[in-house]
Parts: sequence; C-alpha cells; structure tokens
Amino acid sequence: MSTLLYLSAVCAVVLYIAYLRLLPRPIPGIPYHKHSAKRLFGDLPDYVASYRKHGEFYQYRHESVKKLGFPMYQFFMTPLSKPLIVLEDPREVEDICLRRNREFDRAPLTSNILGVVMLHSSIVKKTGPAWRAQRKPWLSVMAPDFLRRVVGPSLHEAALELVELWCTKAASVASSGEVVDFINDFDTAALDAIWVAILGEKLNGLRDQIHATRPTTSSEKKGETRSDDGGKADSIDMQNTMRYMNHAALSWRTFKFPPLQLWLMKRSAEYRRFDDLKNRQIQRIMKNSIAKFQDALASGVEAPDSCAMDLVLRREVQDAHKAGTPLRDLTADADLCDEIFLLLWAGHDTTSNTLSWWVKYMSRYQEAQTKLRASLEAAFPSTRQGGQQLPTVEEILNADMPYLEAAMEETLRLSTITTVARQAVVDTEILGCRIPKGTQIATQNLLYERPVAVSEELRSETSRADFVPERWLVPGDNGEMAFDAYALPRTAFGDGPRGCFGRRLAMHELKVMMTLTTLCFKFARLPEDLDNMRANETLFRKPVNCFARLEVLREASGPSR
Repeated sequence: MSTLLYLSAVCAVVLYIAYLRLLPRPIPGIPYHKHSAKRLFGDLPDYVASYRKHGEFYQYRHESVKKLGFPMYQFFMTPLSKPLIVLEDPREVEDICLRRNREFDRAPLTSNILGVVMLHSSIVKKTGPAWRAQRKPWLSVMAPDFLRRVVGPSLHEAALELVELWCTKAASVASSGEVVDFINDFDTAALDAIWVAILGEKLNGLRDQIHATRPTTSSEKKGETRSDDGGKADSIDMQNTMRYMNHAALSWRTFKFPPLQLWLMKRSAEYRRFDDLKNRQIQRIMKNSIAKFQDALASGVEAPDSCAMDLVLRREVQDAHKAGTPLRDLTADADLCDEIFLLLWAGHDTTSNTLSWWVKYMSRYQEAQTKLRASLEAAFPSTRQGGQQLPTVEEILNADMPYLEAAMEETLRLSTITTVARQAVVDTEILGCRIPKGTQIATQNLLYERPVAVSEELRSETSRADFVPERWLVPGDNGEMAFDAYALPRTAFGDGPRGCFGRRLAMHELKVMMTLTTLCFKFARLPEDLDNMRANETLFRKPVNCFARLEVLREASGPSR
C-alpha cells in the first residue's frame, strides 16, 4: 500500500512538473495578462470569445494594449509555443518595416496564414536569393507603363459594368424606395478586373449579374441555352473558391492544435475540390498562353502581351527557344503557379473590401461625398453641368486629383486592419524591451491617428473614427490643396522590401472604381438601422452588411463605354 501511495505521489509530481513546463514562459519586461500565463492555452480562450462577440480578432488585441497600458504585449497561444509579441504603435511598425530589415524578417506566422493556400508564393518566403529570384520576373508587371497600357483598360471596363449593374438595381427599386444590397458586387467587379488583368481571360461575373438582375421575357427564357465554353472558368465557382481559400487561411487562428488541424483540413474533400478548381483553371490558361507564344515563334509573327502572366511566360518561351532547349513544364512550377494565385487573391480581396467600406463612408459622410464629386467634375470637363460622357482610363490615371487621393487613404486608414508579421533574426529591442532572437512580432495598424500623446480614453468615438480626407491635404505651392502621402502612417500595404508587391495595381483599381461610381451615383444617407460599421475579421475587416440608397446621376454609356 505504501509503495502504491509513493508511486502515485511521484506520478502526481511528474505530471505537475510537466504541466508547469507546458505553461507559457513570458519574456521578462514585456506586459502580459497574468491569468493567461497560468493556462495551457494562454490567451486563446479569451481571444476566441472576443471574436465570437465582436466578429473581429483585432478587438481583443487592441483592448489588451489599453488594459496593459503599453503599446506592446505578449500573446500566449498553444502549449510549448513561444510568446507572440503584439505591437500597436505606428512609428515603431514603420521603423521595423522600413529601416530594421537586418533585425527582422518574414515570420512563420505568415506561413501559418497564407501558406495554407499558397505555400510556394514569395509572400511566405524568407528574404534572400530565392525570394528575390521569384519576384524578379514580375517587377515589370507593376511598372506604370504596363499597368496603364494593359491592366488599366480591364479595370475601366469592370468599373463601367459595375455602374451598369447598379443602374439596373437602382431602377428595380426606384418605385419602392428600397435600398440596394451590394455586399457581393465589389467582389465580383474586383475579381472580373483582376482575372483579365493577370490571366487575360474575361470572367464575365458582372455581365452575368446584369443579365440576372434585368427582367427577362418568357420568350428570352425559352430561348436560353448554355453553350460549350471550352472549360472557361465560371465566375461563381471562382468567387466561391476565393471565399473558401480566405476561410481556410483564417482557420488556424481558432485551432488549439494548428499543425494537426491544418494537416487534416488540407486533406479534406472540400479543400481538395477548391484547390483543384483553382489549379486547373490557372494551368489551363497558362497552357493557352504558352501555345500562343510558341506559335508566334514558329510563324515569325510577334504575339503581344495581353496580361501580366503573358509578360512572364513569353520570356520563358523565348529563353528556351534561344537556348535550343525544350521548354520546361511551367504548369508544374509550384512557385510560378502560387505567385499567379497570390496576385489574383491580393488584387481581388483587398480592393473589394476597401471599396465596400468606402461606399459606407460616402453614405454616412455626405459632405465628404459632395466635395469628392465636385473635385472629380472639376477634373473632367465632360462631366460638368450634367455632362454624360465619362472619363477614359487614361484620363483618370493621368489626372491630378488630391481630394480623391485623400479619400482613398482615409478609407484605407479606417477600414484596413493590417497585421504585418516579422521575426527577430537577432537579439534586439523594441520600445526599450529585450526581444530574443526567434521571437515573432505581430504588428497592428490603428483605426485612428495619434498626432500627440493623448490618452485614447479621453477621445470621443467620433474623434477616433470620423472620415476626414482633409487629414491628407496640405497647402501646395500654387495655393491650392495638395495630397500629402506622409501626413499619417500608411500601413495598409505594409512597407519596406516586404511591403505589398501589388500596391500600385491596387491603388489603380481604387482610383478607377471610385472615380466612375462617384460620378455616376449619389449615395444617399441610409436609415439608422442600416447605417452601421459592424465588421467580421477574416484576412481583412469585412463589413457585416453593405447597403446603398442610389441616386443615378449618369449611366455607363457614350464614347467611354
């Protein structure tokens, strides 16, 4: 009996020691929640509870900063994992991204998120020769000339089709005075635009929505047939694929055992179905593009680049031809295929999300909307005094429109919760606190600026969140207001060498879409029950609902159409 008691006591001691070893191990000198350090899963229970309550992960991180009284704290997640440092200070975030690249590099946290859906893309790789080599072929894709000449027209066409769709929706509710639900419209428009810009093939999602929205006669219904599209991508399928991939990338944040649960998810039938659909469509279009350039070489007739992917594939085909070697199977190149998907994903989701918030701000802040429209009408004489001719894409991209630039930045500032993940590659410091080598840092931009050191608790809610484009305007040399890109910290696209590669493309999309929709519609104030800023946090902050009361000012017709 005494032996049994002794063994039980030993087992209890061993288990207790093992339990203590599994508890979080805080880094000295950095604030953390004391109760979280006494739990196996640290902050995770509170983190998930906050997400279920607010629909956003950012709320817990921001509230923790406020409670702990310091813009940096330790976040504990799973047993045996090192603390994650959450940093919420614009100046330090900018400093780390821009000037401390020898101390911080891409963090494994990025792989946990985006590696789920694009493991071989450059965004998840460490900075080094392989990363630079993977990005190099795409540098000319983001050159201003290529964006204006090849990508710009697709952005303009998608914007005009969105205007047409909204005119149709507005007409359908004109007599009832009901609002228009546009929750998926920007998703469709952005995917249409980026699909043709990157892959050179029209997806026709907006055109399908226009046909579905318009009244159809019985004779038209009777004559409808579905023609053979040769395997072309279906807009609804690709939108569902993008939504699922975002969901998959998000899932790890609520997992208690991320490696095991991610491994199981990637082997599920649902994941395999969407992953196969994505890969099949990208590889099909790649093969068509390769064949086009090979035929051009054989015939001696040059084939022009019609999209971003063409620019990269043409060089591969030409290099193989000059070397007299067989062309390698580019569709089997995981780095290349994932880089293409990265451009599709980033150019679609970030833009559609930002534009959705922008319409909500336009509806709420009528004075800003009026100023924006007046500035656009002043920039394009053909739209003045009720003129119906809309500006071309060249006119939009070449125009100097400081108030539009300011409205774009203000929308990004308020709507985009950006988490930039870095890992310390050496022992270093942040805000006077020791950061051991290997520590991961999750930076978070704010929904407000801090021009002076004032406690945020002293500010009103409206002070924190008002939509004020004038923040970004300063007196210019000619006495008129000019856009100041450095008026406030800009972290929506990250910064430095690891900043968003497609930033220029995204800003072109925003500029074209905002210009044409503002000129064509007035966004009237919504009823109080629909005018809210509630959000769900996926990879970005997405509005819970998107309604607009549209007044049509111009239609997408005439020479610009």
